[in-house]
Amino acid sequence: MKTFLKLKSVTILCLSFMFISCDLDLQESFNFEPEVDLTDPHANKTAWEFIQTRTALNEDGSFNGEELNYMIAAIKKAGFEDLYNQAVDTSRTYLLLNNNAFTGRGDVINIVTGSSTVPDGETPEQTMERVDTPEKLEKLRTVLRYHIVDAYVAQVPTLAVAEVRYIFQTLIPGDDGLIAFNRNSRWSIQINRAPAPLPTSATSQNENVRAHNYVFNNGIGHFIADPVRNRPY
Repeated sequence: MKTFLKLKSVTILCLSFMFISCDLDLQESFNFEPEVDLTDPHANKTAWEFIQTRTALNEDGSFNGEELNYMIAAIKKAGFEDLYNQAVDTSRTYLLLNNNAFTGRGDVINIVTGSSTVPDGETPEQTMERVDTPEKLEKLRTVLRYHIVDAYVAQVPTLAVAEVRYIFQTLIPGDDGLIAFNRNSRWSIQINRAPAPLPTSATSQNENVRAHNYVFNNGIGHFIADPVRNRPY
């Protein structure tokens, strides 16, 4: 008897749902529109136009280590504005040397002037005035050329497989201009990390990218906080 009552109750419940469902309108189609803007905010700028926007100071007026004040001065000193502003080749990668990449011990200022000391109050433009011989100027230009890669290097699809070292050519010709990129399992790009097929002078100066994938209309940019190299400059 109990089983019969249960079956009867289930049957009535099912019939009720059927009658109710017949009165429901069809759901309107829904187009999902993500709230996150997935467009590249700097895609209408050249690398040089973007670089010139990165000059913010700390609250105390000191140079923010993540910005590009020294790189701007270095590019102007080298006369390389057109190199970063060109629009003929849109598949280059620009390694953006932040302020920390210039002022640390053994970093760019030390490479091109022979001294890592930056006197209090000295501006990046004044620092670059210490690049005062043809030999120093050529060394600065070589540093900048090595940090422009003649290929578009993004995590995907360029670095398709994690921990594989991919070799590219910088604007320095020949073996001295080779550079290695890989990404780890967390998608962070690493440069000249062993066991890359490069001399130890390269892999001993390996570097992690700090900020990735700044898309420009003439290539892509990645921020780094130390210069990299193949051989000593």
